[in-house]
This record gives sequence, C-alpha cells and structure tokens, in this order.
Amino acid sequence: MGWLYPFRPRPWAGIAAEFHQIAAARPEYEYMAGVVDSVLESDVPLLGATASGDLIVVDRPVPRAPWGAVVVSGPWSQRAVMVPGWVRVEHVGAEGEIAERPVAEAVPLFWRFVTAGFGVVPAVQVS
Repeated sequence: MGWLYPFRPRPWAGIAAEFHQIAAARPEYEYMAGVVDSVLESDVPLLGATASGDLIVVDRPVPRAPWGAVVVSGPWSQRAVMVPGWVRVEHVGAEGEIAERPVAEAVPLFWRFVTAGFGVVPAVQVS
C-alpha cells in the first residue's frame, strides 16, 4: 500500500538546486544530488518531490492516492540505513522492495528500482 495523501510534484530544477545546496554544506548528501542529476539527464518523464531530506519519485501522470513511489533516503532520514556511507532505496507500494548499498551505487540502484517499479528506462545512459 502507498501513501494516502495527494502527491505534490516539484520542478526537477528546484529539487536539484536544493540537494546541491545541501551537499555543498554537507558532502554526505552528494549522492542525493547525483541521483537528481541523473533524472535531469535521463529524458524520462518522472515526477519528484522531497520530504525530510528524502527524494520521492513517481511515474507520470500525477498518481491518485493511494500511490506508490521510489524513495531514496537521505543521510538523516527516518528511513536511514544503519551503515554510514550507504544509501537506502525502496519501492513503497505493492512490491515493498528495499535495498541498501554503498552510496557509490546510489544512481544505478535508483534506476534499477525505477525500471522495476515503473517499467521505464532512461533514454540516455546515466552514471
């Protein structure tokens, strides 16, 4: 089951600016900025929002509640991993899959979840 409140997407440029600003002050957020940059480079019509330092991504069109999402957890998230230097990515919804990997794997892990959850792949190779 997903979230029950309406999804409110934000422009990707604003999300990118937010995570780059946070990463400038807190380098442990660089992987979050990298994930957002990969979406901007991808040419995939995803929608994004943030909540408590997490990135929440859904497929288009704007989903009705209850909706599922791919969530990338920030370092100080309530969903944060127990291993410093790792990232947590999960599909909130029917599948409920969760994976934790080193932050160096954040971008490919994110795209694995987006492809599995929404059936979309980036039109260009993202790193």
